[in-house]
Amino acid sequence: MSELDAFEQLRAALIARTGHAYYADKDKLLRDRVRERLEALGLSSLTTYLQRLEGADREEEWRALEDIITIGETYFFRYADHFERLRQEILPELIARKRSERALRIWSIGCANGAEAYSVAIVLHEFLGAELTDWRIAIIGGDISERVLAAARAARYSQWALRTVTTDERERYFDAVDARTWALKPHYRAMARFERQNMLDLLTPNAPLQWSEFDLILCRNVLIYFSPEQAVALTRQLRARLAPGGTLLLGHAEATLADDPVFAPPVRSEFSQALAPPQALPTLEEWRPAPLPAAPAPPPAPTPIATQAPSTLDDVKRLADAGAYEAAQTACDALIALQPTAARLYYYRAILRHVSDDTAGAESDLKRALYLDRNFALAHHRLGLLLLGAGRKQEGRRSLMTAARVAAAQPESAPLEEGQGVTAHAFAAMVRAQVEQTDAAA
Repeated sequence: MSELDAFEQLRAALIARTGHAYYADKDKLLRDRVRERLEALGLSSLTTYLQRLEGADREEEWRALEDIITIGETYFFRYADHFERLRQEILPELIARKRSERALRIWSIGCANGAEAYSVAIVLHEFLGAELTDWRIAIIGGDISERVLAAARAARYSQWALRTVTTDERERYFDAVDARTWALKPHYRAMARFERQNMLDLLTPNAPLQWSEFDLILCRNVLIYFSPEQAVALTRQLRARLAPGGTLLLGHAEATLADDPVFAPPVRSEFSQALAPPQALPTLEEWRPAPLPAAPAPPPAPTPIATQAPSTLDDVKRLADAGAYEAAQTACDALIALQPTAARLYYYRAILRHVSDDTAGAESDLKRALYLDRNFALAHHRLGLLLLGAGRKQEGRRSLMTAARVAAAQPESAPLEEGQGVTAHAFAAMVRAQVEQTDAAA
């Protein structure tokens, strides 16, 4: 077997086992991840490594590979708009409805280092106060990576994971371990537990029985890694595992991958970040920073991506894919200086600016992209979602309708620009469905 055939076989097996269709067209990234395992095992060929994955200790090695290919970094109170919604609307409604039985079940899917589950624990602790001891609260965090689960259970974090936490909040929620590490206080840690989960199990007859009757499910930045068909099926399964009146909270880039576009309850989704087209692979805003270290020691310095200035948009994407957002934006700035009339560059810089919560800058770049190319359907779409997220509903609806009209005017089988293979007409139909549900929800 050639090394190319071995790589293609490995990629197919990996996607089949984990559902991570994210790697379907990211050969360089996957090769880099696999190379880490080859070096760790002292192997020189992919053919030999495939034999290892089929051998007696295959499960142990698959777990090791899954640890490497899983992007497990996140941070506390990620996406402030989500947590504002939890504080002001979702949790108050939930607690009022459940006050008679005083029991809550919450599921954090793709929990990574535990920051999401623990953030919810902190919010509940502060919301309930002295009443907390009278409640039975189960917060379950699940992930396919044993490495990130170990980090979640250790509950020790670097400044990077606490980057949205104020100094006062850090002192309230954490104890200093050393100058660079903080440990979550025990009473917050006690509210969450963590277990290994493969979301593909939801699509089998043997899905764990305990994955049911949840009052709140957070599935943010998870569906983007699956194929569109699997994302639809998984969303339906998650709906079925909600308790009556429960809420499924999706991530910014996932609503168009779900079985219902954006608005249909009980799925709650936000518009403050741009959304991907139905069959798109993860957008730039979902590319995360460098993986969290498994040990509680200070994280190692990330592997350098490249020191020379990128010369193509693909280089910008690779920097963003590795979590080097500032470097990616700097590279994009340099490309714009060289190609000031390239609409695609402004489009991608808008996404990068949203990563940094620079909504005004993102809006400006999207408008610049549209000034340069009025037929850039995805830029109209992203601008519409951004405006809706800012409460500018009429402007947002108008931009969405423009996106649908521009896409529908293209040949039926034409691929959508920057649409990762989705056709223009399929995109137009999706956007019209979004608009219809927006109108119905108004």
